[in-house]
Amino acid sequence: MINLQLILNQDFIKKYSLEIGIILCFVLPPIGILWLMFIGWNHLNKAIDLKVPFYFNTTTFFYICLAIAALGASFSEKNGKFILIFAMILGYLGLYLYIKERATFVLFHRFKHIMIAGAVYLIGLGMIVREFPVTNVLFGLLTGTKLFAPSTEAGGRIFGSAYNPNFTCFLLLVTFTFILADLLKRLQDKSIKISKWVYIITLFIVIGIFQTGSRAGVATMLVILFIFVLRAAPKIGLAILAISFLAKDQILEIIPRSKFILESAFVRKEIWETSFQIWKDHPYFGTTSIGFYEAYSHLGSPVVPHAHNILLAFFAEYGTIGGLAFILLSITITFKFCSLFFLNGKKKRLLDFFILSLPVILLTGIFDHPLVSPQTALLTTILVACWDRYTGSLPFVHNSALYLKRFIVKMSYFLEGNTEGQHLTKTDKEKSKYKI
Repeated sequence: MINLQLILNQDFIKKYSLEIGIILCFVLPPIGILWLMFIGWNHLNKAIDLKVPFYFNTTTFFYICLAIAALGASFSEKNGKFILIFAMILGYLGLYLYIKERATFVLFHRFKHIMIAGAVYLIGLGMIVREFPVTNVLFGLLTGTKLFAPSTEAGGRIFGSAYNPNFTCFLLLVTFTFILADLLKRLQDKSIKISKWVYIITLFIVIGIFQTGSRAGVATMLVILFIFVLRAAPKIGLAILAISFLAKDQILEIIPRSKFILESAFVRKEIWETSFQIWKDHPYFGTTSIGFYEAYSHLGSPVVPHAHNILLAFFAEYGTIGGLAFILLSITITFKFCSLFFLNGKKKRLLDFFILSLPVILLTGIFDHPLVSPQTALLTTILVACWDRYTGSLPFVHNSALYLKRFIVKMSYFLEGNTEGQHLTKTDKEKSKYKI
């Protein structure tokens, strides 16, 4: 009986190993990070042994470039600690390949639900820790309730189990987009009733985003809300955009710590200039995320852990190799994003989830670098892998050209005042249709 129970437990862990790792990333972050890393290392080892396929695309090229940069930095700087970053990136790559091969609609929906539950946990725990700070360092490191920030106190900002308010805000924003995408799908399908819990959880997460005190996070949330309205009702979305320009001063007042925006801008400027100098000093392989702190301390304040800009961060931490690879990856994702944005999402099951969630990475990366944390980087790797799996078979170039052709033809008929030819031929219409 005990052996049977043991076998069942082993089968359960093997079947839901990814989901267990994601849950642990919220509850016990160090264990969750190692759990997902082991999944990645194990799968990468199988790919090297040719037991599973190795997918070569811009995303895997990006991870390979980061790994090469980290290894190069370790040798050029003669610092053995940088090998840890090399191993970490190999874990990211392996996890990406694992998801790319196994991702299904069911897996993505489980991922979505765990992220939503994790967001509620982050906010609830953050509010508790704010009132009753954790004093035991070991317990704080194990549960993610130990603050990692330049200041020793959070200043009333919640961070839950993500070590830093900005990392928490990033995870809440990704979850927020999942809920909005689900809400958008329900609004489009009138037969599906919207539960009151959807609104309650949405409001709770919005409150949580404000409670993190992240200015970039709240600004990103407003942009995501605009994209949501634009997808749900384009005319209303454009009207809101116009009103936002007129009421920009009032909008600035709701941004957390808005009184310090100017002061923060000068600090960011100094950090960016110093980060650029670090890249110039380490142009090929960078410093890795471990070496950035030390390199910065030689040029500026010793309390800046990263570049506070995702593009500068990749150039400074992974040199020209990693920076150019990140630009290539960003261009690829942006091209896919633009190709899909104006598609009708009613028959595309996951389209709106990605349309709303992917901008969070770049928008928060303008004034911060949330992916410097393995906790957020691993969860983002899962999201990007699902995106690549979802879009892997789509003929983007061909259909984008057809869409552009349709747009030009419609505009030409409109300008000529010809109402008889406003539509393309049936053949062109059929060519431009594809299902995701």
